[in-house]
Amino acid sequence: MSHYRQQLTLAANPATVYAALTTPEGLRGWWTQDCDVATEVGETIHFRFNRTHKEMRIEKLDPGREVRWFCTGALIAAERLMHTDEWVGTQRVFRLAPEGDGRTRLNFEHVGLAPTLECYDMCSNGWQYYMNSLQKFVNSGRGTPHELAAVAAA
Repeated sequence: MSHYRQQLTLAANPATVYAALTTPEGLRGWWTQDCDVATEVGETIHFRFNRTHKEMRIEKLDPGREVRWFCTGALIAAERLMHTDEWVGTQRVFRLAPEGDGRTRLNFEHVGLAPTLECYDMCSNGWQYYMNSLQKFVNSGRGTPHELAAVAAA
């Protein structure tokens, strides 16, 4: 089965990239500012993008080498989608390898995000955007995450 894959070379060492994938500051800096970040295997991270949300159980944490999340809950709030929970049962795998000169090769896979899924085009475009945000974040300390919605004044 084919699924979404992307490879990047990041101008940061594996420890810096690993921190971007496993800490509240890191995840809020490149993916979404609205998240509750767990830090132990077996715990769940909650990511929110306005009405869209995803729950990821941490499956593996191998410092400087690999991070794995398994999606246990999801709602993709897009009017055009009939199936709004297609991420449930899919897995995100981030594999890190040193590239020399303080750089890191990131091999990212969204296992289960296949071209046959209704959300594939939207989600693969989203991953391209957020992987670019991750690259900006580890290079400069400033990514382009989904921002918190402004709270209306009462």
